[in-house]
Amino acid sequence: MTNLTKHKTAKIISILFIPQTFTILVFSFLAYKYEPVFLQKWVAIFTAFTFGFSIQILTYLYMLKKRKIKSFDETESNERTIPYLAQTGFYFVGLFILLFFNVNHLLMVLWFSYIVNNFVLLLINYKWKISSHSIAVAQHFALFVYLLNPIYLAFLPVAYLIGWARVELNVHDKYQVLGGLLLGFSLTYLQLYILL
Repeated sequence: MTNLTKHKTAKIISILFIPQTFTILVFSFLAYKYEPVFLQKWVAIFTAFTFGFSIQILTYLYMLKKRKIKSFDETESNERTIPYLAQTGFYFVGLFILLFFNVNHLLMVLWFSYIVNNFVLLLINYKWKISSHSIAVAQHFALFVYLLNPIYLAFLPVAYLIGWARVELNVHDKYQVLGGLLLGFSLTYLQLYILL
């Protein structure tokens, strides 16, 4: 594989597996599987699509247009603060909606973990540019490990691909990728263990 092909492949992987992709896919899957009430099921899916995915993407596009960030990769640590604060705010709005409609407890705990993990990511980012992509894949890996659902196996090659892509693009080094994986897994598993 040529350097140009490797770079393009890494770019595609990074775009496909942004943290918001995991939110919309996994949260919708869990809503379908674990939420028995029709209204709550669709409230959960709507919340994931609106506050965990689309508004966040639109916010990034707006910031790119206004030159608040240089790229989706946010190569500079200081570029990440405002997007992470915005994400945390959107997650809070989503949590209030889920609480108001009394959505399944598992879904609320997972959504709460998005807030906690994002806040911890924001704090760490002031000193170290840890990988949010790695945190996202590890967070959902931890969820399925906790649920003893063999779907967790699918996250292993994805985690490897994401790690390779982020290093290949020079957005992160291997320690920032591994740090994200460890933080995402341990922080999420701990929250699930305490709150479920």
